Amino acid sequence: MGSFSTWCLFRCGNHFLGKSGDPFPNPVVAPVLTCLDRPPDLNHTSAFPMNIRIYAAFLFLAPAAFGTSMGDTYQQVLAEKGVPKSQIEAGSLQILNYSDGNIKLKDGIVVSVSVVSKPAHPAATPSPAPSQTPADRLAAIRQQLRDAVAKAQNIINQPATATERGAQMRFHPGATKPDFNTVDVRNTQEASYDNEDYVCLKSQPDKVWVGHELEFNSMTKFFYLDRSLPKKKLTNEEMVEINRLYRIIGRCDNELSKAGIQMKPSS
Repeated sequence: MGSFSTWCLFRCGNHFLGKSGDPFPNPVVAPVLTCLDRPPDLNHTSAFPMNIRIYAAFLFLAPAAFGTSMGDTYQQVLAEKGVPKSQIEAGSLQILNYSDGNIKLKDGIVVSVSVVSKPAHPAATPSPAPSQTPADRLAAIRQQLRDAVAKAQNIINQPATATERGAQMRFHPGATKPDFNTVDVRNTQEASYDNEDYVCLKSQPDKVWVGHELEFNSMTKFFYLDRSLPKKKLTNEEMVEINRLYRIIGRCDNELSKAGIQMKPSS
């Protein structure tokens, strides 16, 4: 009888194991057992190194877990596994490809089984989010509108610096509702008090403000919270942010108008 390596070649993990038990690299990961003309005499296990006996035990268990064993016929494979996903034939050789592994047959007899490992915990498919009701959608739009208005008000109503008395200023009553979808508040900013060192209000004669730090803007007046106070001159970056918030406000306002809900000035 020939040596063990004459009859069988075991392949496991990333190594081939030969007669000496010394591994050498191989990129195939799935455990494979390939038998040649006849099996070795496994009764004399002392003739083999311990590592080969351990791998042999593992590899003989792999085909059993797969559901097909070496020596099975083609008909037995089909009865056990069903029709393969694909099949390759070359002379007396056949390779049957299944989702969980591959089976190699020679002259209609199984000579090799390759098992494909599967993840232990497949990712669960997330449940679809419940659809919004019309009332929920309106509530979400109103909340988005409130958030955008609050941010715009915080920018528009920043306090201006007060100091000693000077010229007087006042705001006319009423406010024009901007076209939130198109307006650019940079084009409507007025710096009427740039040439004044200081300005004051008749309603607050004991306070004054630095003129070049103030502005009036007819397209932000809609959100003035206190018209008794001067408004700080906004920077270019602040006005760009106001324009962005106005687009959100405009979109929400259009949606709410369809439901009969109208916006009102802040004061």
